[in-house]
Amino acid sequence: MLTDALLLYLHLSAMLGLVVFLTAKTSLTRVDAVDVVVLTRLRRLDVWVWGSFAAMLVSGLALMFWGIKGPQWLSHNPLLWAKVALLALMAVMSWPSTRRLAQWSLQGRRSASWAPPAAEIRQERRWLMAQSHVMVIIPLLATLMSHGFG
Repeated sequence: MLTDALLLYLHLSAMLGLVVFLTAKTSLTRVDAVDVVVLTRLRRLDVWVWGSFAAMLVSGLALMFWGIKGPQWLSHNPLLWAKVALLALMAVMSWPSTRRLAQWSLQGRRSASWAPPAAEIRQERRWLMAQSHVMVIIPLLATLMSHGFG
């Protein structure tokens, strides 16, 4: 039981990490606030977002195979696959952000006074908010699973 509790703790910590880093990225992505210095922070946060995705996946797999319920119960639970699909959707939604930040960084290296166009910053923020809205469904599904649904 201790193993299961620790695996759940790791999985929850990974999810909270994703929440924190995605929120931090969103809070920094504002028109008239993104410059070369902020862009460096956004790129660093982006790495942490991807690390959180990986940590959620790895800890989820560990929970599935070494947790109390095991793969026999979990692999047949549609709520699990809904969680996996939502996490995958979030990762797919993160990819354009990663590419955009890399593009901005390249342009920022060419000119220290460069700043992204306001329309691109707004678009980036909309993507981040959309990911946040997808993310809030995952804990609901996890709660339902923990109470025997699915």
